[in-house]
Amino acid sequence: MSLFSRPLRATCSVALLLPAFLAGCAGDKQPTKFAPLRYDYLSVMHLNAATLNIEDATLQNPVVGDIGNRAPTPPVQALRQMAQDRLVATGSSGTAQFVIDRASILHQAGGVLAGQMDVHLVLLNSGGTQAARAEAHVSQTLRPDLSKGDADSPANLYELTNDMMQRMNVEFEYQIRNTLKDWMTDAGGTPVGSAIQSQSLDAPGTKSSKAASTAVPAAAVPAAATGVTSTPALTTPAITTPEVTTPTITTPTVTVPTVSTPNVSVPDATSATTLPENAPVSETSGSSAATSEGSSSGSTTTGNAASAKTSEPDPVFPAGEDDDASSSTTTKARSPAPGVLQLPKK
Repeated sequence: MSLFSRPLRATCSVALLLPAFLAGCAGDKQPTKFAPLRYDYLSVMHLNAATLNIEDATLQNPVVGDIGNRAPTPPVQALRQMAQDRLVATGSSGTAQFVIDRASILHQAGGVLAGQMDVHLVLLNSGGTQAARAEAHVSQTLRPDLSKGDADSPANLYELTNDMMQRMNVEFEYQIRNTLKDWMTDAGGTPVGSAIQSQSLDAPGTKSSKAASTAVPAAAVPAAATGVTSTPALTTPAITTPEVTTPTITTPTVTVPTVSTPNVSVPDATSATTLPENAPVSETSGSSAATSEGSSSGSTTTGNAASAKTSEPDPVFPAGEDDDASSSTTTKARSPAPGVLQLPKK
């Protein structure tokens, strides 16, 4: 007779096989393989430097409680891979130094994972003096899905690291193209503009992957996402003073005509008037001669009449004119003196 009944044996068998079955189901849900984090499909940033150095400063400044090294791709390794894939030195002198200041993941209370990444890029001239600097900072928290296992499972750590690296690629490129735009070149070493090339951060082959990158202005990235506030460069417009041409004023030459004073021949007023010897002598002539004593012609005529009157008696008035007759203005004709008229000579 059997010690145990058939139902009891079946129950015991199920109880023994159930833990193994549950363990197998849980193992199927947790991924065991993770794709490496690479960024060579993103745009490359060429720096005006001869060499590029990558330095891990987290070794000298470890963070207490950091569990980032348990991730399939530790944050430090992901940041180093980003610098190797996206930074290229194409200059002839100087050094570009990429420094990882912090790359940690902390398991906080309540099962929350808190990650933080801090990096900076320094450009040194040939003498070793710092010429330019840019910084990028990213911090993120994740409340893990416990269906994937514990909060600090590899799958959760990988998810948080991947999310932080996507944000770091955007922030780091923005800082480089804005703060170090004067130190960027193209593949041949020629300085380029400050346009930011934006493209999908997903790995090639995914649904959201884009084949070509598009240029977007630097202002498209919000200022809150930047770790360092940089003052934009102000471009002063060139003011050109217009050239004023002064016209040449020519003074016209005015020709003044020469005014010549004509020579006017004035007859001599003192020339004597020649009278014929037998011309009758009128009283008017005598009166005019007596009135105009200043005229030389009147004086000569008066003198001749006076001498004629004195030398020859008047046949009408032998005794001469009285005073009343001499003052009369009426012209009187007189007969010539006897023996005065002469016949013309043939």
